[in-house]
Amino acid sequence: EISSKTMMSVKNPGLFFIGEVVDVTGHLGGYNFQWAWSSGFVAGQYA
Repeated sequence: EISSKTMMSVKNPGLFFIGEVVDVTGHLGGYNFQWAWSSGFVAGQYA
């Protein structure tokens, strides 16, 4: 379980998941890169 606001584990506070670890499927053409950058940015705001 991951908070979509912080990308932090609900069960293990302080543990963050970003990028392809979250297993989000995007269309070809850079969407997976955008997800990696965006989720990393969000997690960094709360780390």
